Amino acid sequence: MDAQKMDLNLMRVFDALMEDGNLTRAGFRLGLSQPAMSHALSKLRTLTGDALFVRVPSGMKPTEHAMRIAPSVREGLRLLGTALEGNASFDPPGSERQFHLLLSDIGESVYLPRLMKRLAEVAPGISVRVLNRPREAYVEAFVSGEADLAIGFLPGLSAGFYQQRLFTDSYVCLARDDHPRIRKRLSLAQFAEESHVLIEPGGSSYVSAGHQTSTTTLIEQYVARRGLRRRIALRVPHFMIVPEVVQSSDLIATVPSYAIRHTPPRAGVRMLPLPFDVPQFQVKQFWHQRNHNDPGNRWLRSVIQELFSGD
Repeated sequence: MDAQKMDLNLMRVFDALMEDGNLTRAGFRLGLSQPAMSHALSKLRTLTGDALFVRVPSGMKPTEHAMRIAPSVREGLRLLGTALEGNASFDPPGSERQFHLLLSDIGESVYLPRLMKRLAEVAPGISVRVLNRPREAYVEAFVSGEADLAIGFLPGLSAGFYQQRLFTDSYVCLARDDHPRIRKRLSLAQFAEESHVLIEPGGSSYVSAGHQTSTTTLIEQYVARRGLRRRIALRVPHFMIVPEVVQSSDLIATVPSYAIRHTPPRAGVRMLPLPFDVPQFQVKQFWHQRNHNDPGNRWLRSVIQELFSGD
């Protein structure tokens, strides 16, 4: 590939296609027509000697070569943007920046409504894109420049990351109001004997993980250390379906209390204290060291800290 013939616009086209996987959507984001995008992709293919993207039913799928060069292209664009910005201040009301957040589905339901309401008030041009990744892929998302911030219980983010505590949370049990065996209190024997719903994050290897990667890992390891055995009747990758399952069955579920207190209540489901000393965990926001001095990132961190700190 002749790097001297590669201009910035071609790099932006490549990066947009990697992110959107669709020629039309990527062009819309860049302000380019579909013919212009097709022409740019043709030039990229000629310069790289690779197809880069192939058509699939869902859009455009990157080739292996495209996957290899994508992190370097994104990092190059980021470095160039940083160099051109210098130490420029960030203007929230006038900005049209898009921020990329790593959130679980619990995080989406808990944090996004309040965050988007605040952004609409103080920075209406700013948009947010939520990235759905397994916890094990969070580091790569930050290193590649794909992610700006992550919120949650994320002990796997340590070296190379900054963190700020937002609040401390714990766990509660969910059961339906007319459960045939559970009344106003849940005993330790009932907890062990009842069938459970378990939230198993999609793509997570927490079952065999030796360290805590999520709130699910934390409570499962805690229960195991106490020698409690229980029947897991249902494993789901998302939190939002759990109250509905509990409401329509005799299953019970152990979930973070913050998620229940800050999402719309479901009729017929009640929250019960767990019958043992419940572990606590800290919910924090995380960012990579490369974003530490970025004015926009600093501003968004301050908004999140103001909204959720001490909840």
